[in-house]
Amino acid sequence: MIPVLIISLEDETARRAAIAAHLKERGFEPEFFDAIDGRQMDVLKHPGYDSKQRRAAHGRDLKPGELGCLLSHRAAYEEIIKRGWPCALLLEDDARLHEDTLPVLESFIAQNIDFDIIRLLGSAKVARSPHRKIIPLYKDFHLTRMLTTPGGAHATLISRQGAEKLIKATEKFAFPIDTILGRCWETGINAYSVQPGLATQDLSFDSAIGEERHDKTIPLKGLQKAKFKLTRPLFKISEAIGKRLTFAKTRASDLALRKKFG
Repeated sequence: MIPVLIISLEDETARRAAIAAHLKERGFEPEFFDAIDGRQMDVLKHPGYDSKQRRAAHGRDLKPGELGCLLSHRAAYEEIIKRGWPCALLLEDDARLHEDTLPVLESFIAQNIDFDIIRLLGSAKVARSPHRKIIPLYKDFHLTRMLTTPGGAHATLISRQGAEKLIKATEKFAFPIDTILGRCWETGINAYSVQPGLATQDLSFDSAIGEERHDKTIPLKGLQKAKFKLTRPLFKISEAIGKRLTFAKTRASDLALRKKFG
């Protein structure tokens, strides 16, 4: 059985009840992992936070809820290592899984493919994004490699070595955890995905980390604002290069897997 950890605030009883019932219907036996409530944290005082890099890239600091989310995921990675699990399915408590998720993941694990993470993002935007189809898994589901780096950390299959890499990658940070999962050129993470996507989010619940993360205003002024007009496009260029280099560098290994298992 694939271990399942659900990151959830301890007092979110309705969310916990909903996802527990959902996952049992899908054939999983989940455990809850108490999230760190970062909504009242002072982001600027966290020793791992790089405000300079964050402001250069986005012109604003991380929100407290985003910090709590990142720290919760990091603690969950440590739990995976502590338990000695070869891999685990890590979910946020608003995740909802396709009915074929368990056989798809079991098919992948049975093939003993080396990996760090598999992002199980299921949205129309992700489905439309460029990706490389690697091997068939179950029915019409395939292991794939995404060119883009979509947001979303609500459903991820993580290996032990992936957890170790992510712990190292989050010692110092400037981005939310879902962004970090996609920045493979920085972290060295070997990240696959599955298409069609396996996981969506139940948007009927209010966000557990707050809606202020959607605030895109740029509070910088004076010299800082002038610098941002230069650093923002440089960040976008470096990000585009990083995505494409990662996609190109993994081509040979992906094609080797296709030849072996396809």
